[in-house]
Amino acid sequence: MQEKSFGFYDLVETFPKPGCAICTLLEADTQRLLDNILYERVTDPPTQTRFRNSRGLCSEHAHQLTTFSHALGIAILYEAVLDKTLKALEQAEKEAGSPGGWARWWNAAAANDPLVAALEPEESCMICAAQDDHESLYISILTDHITDDRLETAYRASDGLCRAHFQMSLRAARDAAQARLLLDIQRDIWGRLRGELREFARKYDFKHVDEKMGAEGDSWRRAALHFSGARSIFGSRRGKR
Repeated sequence: MQEKSFGFYDLVETFPKPGCAICTLLEADTQRLLDNILYERVTDPPTQTRFRNSRGLCSEHAHQLTTFSHALGIAILYEAVLDKTLKALEQAEKEAGSPGGWARWWNAAAANDPLVAALEPEESCMICAAQDDHESLYISILTDHITDDRLETAYRASDGLCRAHFQMSLRAARDAAQARLLLDIQRDIWGRLRGELREFARKYDFKHVDEKMGAEGDSWRRAALHFSGARSIFGSRRGKR
């Protein structure tokens, strides 16, 4: 029997939890990476270089970073970002020459000027890049091992994948059999959710107001989040999905 990776067992253990298993795993991975950067890699030269080149983190991950209590680490990382940015602006300004020359140069090159270019990140957000790598790995593990009884059973009993991760999984399927099994499982899950939404709407009607809400009581919330994916995963990258 082929030995399974840690990611396989992570998926099996995470599917029973609420929400999309891949979103949940990526959120945990991101928190660990941010923690590792702040508490172990603040003064690490490659990390500081990457931070400087990417002009810090994207909006979503910068906001997550500020939820940590290590203010000194954040200050050190962003001092390096500001240092590089200010030096790049100074260099761009020198290229303009004298004040009068600067004005003429600005008017002539406003569409592609060095000052604007100096603010442009040279690399992508390092957390987004890691997230993309982890996401591809989980998708690959899911599609490659979907016929394993443990993974298939866990997926069938779960809330299912969010719309975006299901779409990625179908795209990554290696053959028609994998794609068909993924489709069958997700369609069953969505069918159950649709039934809960209909039952919620029925009980919400004043004619059935005396009937007690069951599991369908929060189906509207689950459906909305299900089709958007986790905000921390797709919030700043939604247009790419």
